[in-house]
Formats: sequence, C-alpha cells, structure tokens
Amino acid sequence: MARRTAQRSKAKLRLGISGPAGSGKSMSSLLMAYGITGDWSKISVIDTENNSADLYADYSHNGIEIGVFNVCPISTPYTPEKYIAAIKECEDAGDSVIIIDSLTHAWAGEGGLLDKKGQIEKSGRPGVNSWTAWRDITPMHNRLVESILTSKCHVVATLRAKMEHVQEKDPTTGRTVVKKIGMNPIQRDGMEYEFTVFIDVDQDHNATSSKDRTSLVDGLVFRPGVDTGKNFLAWLETGADKAPNDGPKINWQAFWSEIAKLGLTEEDVHKAAGIDSIKDWDKPSVDKLYLELKASKAAQ
Repeated sequence: MARRTAQRSKAKLRLGISGPAGSGKSMSSLLMAYGITGDWSKISVIDTENNSADLYADYSHNGIEIGVFNVCPISTPYTPEKYIAAIKECEDAGDSVIIIDSLTHAWAGEGGLLDKKGQIEKSGRPGVNSWTAWRDITPMHNRLVESILTSKCHVVATLRAKMEHVQEKDPTTGRTVVKKIGMNPIQRDGMEYEFTVFIDVDQDHNATSSKDRTSLVDGLVFRPGVDTGKNFLAWLETGADKAPNDGPKINWQAFWSEIAKLGLTEEDVHKAAGIDSIKDWDKPSVDKLYLELKASKAAQ
C-alpha cells in the first residue's frame, strides 16, 4: 500500500433500498436503473421474489414505458454462491446495471446465511456453538459483499424491512387509520454502510436517505425515479477515469477459492496478514500473501 494524494475518480453506484412490502422497491429500482443507463436491455434483475420482476415488463408507470429488461431468477436455497454467480453472469453479459431483488433472501431466506448458521450449530461438530458458527458464516457474507462492491456494473439492491403497524389520524377526514411502516432492513447489522447511498421508502412511495455519500438526496423526501438515476450518474461520472496507481483488479472469488483449497479460512488469512480485512489491498500484496500462505502450508 502506497501513500498518495486523494483524487476524485469515476465510480459505480452501490445503492440500497429498504422498505415494507408494497412500498415500491422494485419499481423504484427499475426507474433509477433506467435513469442510469437509458437502455432497458442493459438492465438485469436478480430475482428472488418468485419471478415477480416479469410483472413489470412492458408496463407503463406515470408516462414511463418500462421496456424489456433481463431477469436472472434465483430459487431456493438462497445461498451467497448463487448470488455471486448471478452477478458474474450479468457482468459477462455486458449489463450496465444489476438489480438484486432482494438481498434479504441471502440472509434470512431458506438456505441463506442464518439458515446455514443454524445447520452448523446443530451439526454436532466438536467446539461448535452459536458463537463459533460465525467463523464459517462471516467469510460467506464477506464474499457476497465483496462481489457487490467490486462489480464492474452499477448495483441496486432491495432489502425487505421489518414491519410495524401504527395508528395515525388522516388529516383530511380526521379518521384513525392503520399505516404500515418499515423499520430496520432485514440483513446483517451494518449492511447499509456498505452502500454509496441507502434509502428507505414508505407505503406512500416516498423515500428518505439514511446514508448518502453523494449528498444529492440527503435530507430530502422524494419519489425515486428516472431523474434520480440520472442525477446519481452525473455525480458518479465526475472525476478522473481511474484512480491514480490503480493497479490490476483482484478476482476475490478465485482468491478465496484457492484459500479454501489450502484448507485455510478467512480468519487464517487475516491473522497472517495482521489485519481485520484485506479488501483494500492491491493485487501484488494479495498475491504475495497467497504465496506465503501456500509455502507455509506446504512446509507443515
């Protein structure tokens, strides 16, 4: 790692959208994706919602004609590996925007990480309990996060929100109405911090941001749409084509696969590196670490 002067460079969007059922997460994602690319054929939806994305094809919304986009369905079990493979498939197809609808299934769905954690706890392996099981689960989660953060496409991910019902008075009629509101997103705690922008949408399809590195929607109440995507793109395209000293990209999926072949865990790698995460390392440093681990394993 070499010290250098900070410089703004072009980037890809990492956008998270959380909300209760019916808040418009899927529609908002499609409209913003179109604002980013302007080409429906360059948009793919990784669909875990029982092929619900197909319902929006050739659909008209407030004067916007939703064209024919691509769908990459995932069915049970909702393993992180399936998500990672789907992201790569979309990248290889030349997509500009990948919509993950929804990322919640990778955490709380059948075959998701919480499900896997429960299976590990019940495996009867010596020394395994609810705490030590995270040693197997955390690397799986980290690989999924890395595939999103390092994707060469813009990524929009929807997350289901824990729901709560509240009673409010309708200002026009004075009657008490029951309203459904979204609480915390259903994913691993802190997942929202991985995104460039994270927004919450309510039952009236209004959005607010809980994190916004662009400052474009910070403090606003807005309806996500095509213009929102265009504004994000304009901000992302401001800067140099690539960061200074930006070296060759690291194939993290291949790296962790080789680590597993050595019989090592992510914890072993970080212990050898003397750091909690190596995701910010450059390729020469990662390659050197791998060779050191390989030689150490061979010498045992």
